[in-house]
Amino acid sequence: MKDKLSIFFYNLFKFITKSLPRKKADFIGVIIAKLAYLITSERRKRASDNIEKALEVPKEEAARLTKEVYKNLGLNFAEFLLEEELTKKDIEKMVDFINLDYLDQALEKGKGVILYTAHFGNWELLGAVLALKGYKINSIAREQNNLLFDKKINKIRRDLGIGIIPRGLAVRQAFKALKNNEIVAILGDQDARSNGWKLEFFDRPASTFPGAVQFAARTGAEIVPGFFSRRTWLKHQFKCYPPRKIDAESTKDELKKELQSLLELTEAEIQKSPADWMWLHKRWKTFN
Repeated sequence: MKDKLSIFFYNLFKFITKSLPRKKADFIGVIIAKLAYLITSERRKRASDNIEKALEVPKEEAARLTKEVYKNLGLNFAEFLLEEELTKKDIEKMVDFINLDYLDQALEKGKGVILYTAHFGNWELLGAVLALKGYKINSIAREQNNLLFDKKINKIRRDLGIGIIPRGLAVRQAFKALKNNEIVAILGDQDARSNGWKLEFFDRPASTFPGAVQFAARTGAEIVPGFFSRRTWLKHQFKCYPPRKIDAESTKDELKKELQSLLELTEAEIQKSPADWMWLHKRWKTFN
């Protein structure tokens, strides 16, 4: 019943959003953000605590940033409701691309590319943006608790040209995509529990998925770090960093150093736009 109710409200919000002029549809995102802020007290407190500790800011500033985090998530959702209508022409107007040639240079090697990114800005829209620009993009995705919603959003992703790799099948399908010289996007900023490596994130030990560097070492695919940040409603920036080649003979300690470097780059991006990151995650729970 709960799953069906969620789908009902999803369809309702989608109908209203698509009925509004696109420039004013952010209204729905703002409302959703305010509602979510009010009813998710545990997540709200977690986000504020995470911000206060990681950024070393006063409680008041952490509370202010938490509201901005929710606003970004609300806008993300409203933009997702419009994704099916987006065209390549829309994308060119919506997104400023910085150093996208790094992605092209890595693909020219013919071994696929690992796009290392995070739950930052509107990360969901990033896949659609690259697919509409003609890139073969695949995303390793966790199954949603709401199975009906999971099927719906994955259908939208696939219709846009995004390949979905279930986390349980990640290794085999990711290798296949890279062998076909496609992009595999990995969001490496969540807690990895017992499957992760203990690394430092904002000066605190955090369990981190090693998949990006392991795939790179085993396949020869280069890692291109890239972050999709929000400027305002329907305005974003996608910035790529130079490709990173991982030696196939790298030791585990060397791979850890490479992964730590990627975490530090992620930190730097978050420091510049803290409201863009998904602070609601239990990022440090494994070693707390």
